[in-house]
Amino acid sequence: MNQTAFCSVIFPANLPYFNDYLDSLERQSDVNFDVLLFNDGVEQIETYFKNRSLNYIVISSQGSITEIRNQVFSYLIDSKYENIVFGDTDDYFSPNRVEDCVNRLESVDILANDLILVDKDKTELSGAYWSNRLELNEPITIESIKNYNFLGLGNTAINHKVLPNQIHFDPNLVALDWYFYSVLLKNNWKVGFSFDSFTYYRQHNANIVGRKKMTFDEYKKGLNVKLNHYFSLAKDYPDFQELAFKYLTYKENFSESNYQKTTQNNTIKNPFWWEEIQL
Repeated sequence: MNQTAFCSVIFPANLPYFNDYLDSLERQSDVNFDVLLFNDGVEQIETYFKNRSLNYIVISSQGSITEIRNQVFSYLIDSKYENIVFGDTDDYFSPNRVEDCVNRLESVDILANDLILVDKDKTELSGAYWSNRLELNEPITIESIKNYNFLGLGNTAINHKVLPNQIHFDPNLVALDWYFYSVLLKNNWKVGFSFDSFTYYRQHNANIVGRKKMTFDEYKKGLNVKLNHYFSLAKDYPDFQELAFKYLTYKENFSESNYQKTTQNNTIKNPFWWEEIQL
């Protein structure tokens, strides 16, 4: 078994993009990794690996998004991998991503990399998406992701040692990655950010967060995401209670005029996930 796992979930809706994902893994400069694939409902998944040189392990998985993530992390906690690289199966990756992650994880515990936005046909919609965000050059702590997130399960990698003995995601959570990394950063693990490797982040209708203009309904959904996130964290971390109740009050008084004012005043270029939704 390799010391590095490239961990992803596959389900039928992502099959149109799955070969792009596999092609990019086959082109990695560091090939010493296992593709650890949690399969949610794809039949004959092994046929996609035919005539490919990838080492792969398929784990059958089923349930809601939350239940599957619980299964993923339960497996990872018990595994012997030293490094775990995360990626989404509708995305693809620069050829140096695994190598960059493995090398940098020698000096940090958690690593994130930049995004390049692409459409369903792989046309690039942006350059290095967060290259303008100067805060990514500063030390990354829990305060860095308190109001928004840039640590996703499509652009991060971790040392196995950062995993808690157990983790359980609340069924109401949507931003599971944000919750996961908030829990980790409460433990003061060292976080790095790489501008040298990339996730090609696919923009399509199934995306929860993307480059499209946020409508009133999408803003309301995003507000609920942040509210559930803060209340979930507040159960274990009292310092999130104030933020949770501030968002609850904001939601109770929220109207379309609030939405118009907020979006008109929004001048954020290349926002982080959930950053456009602010008090």
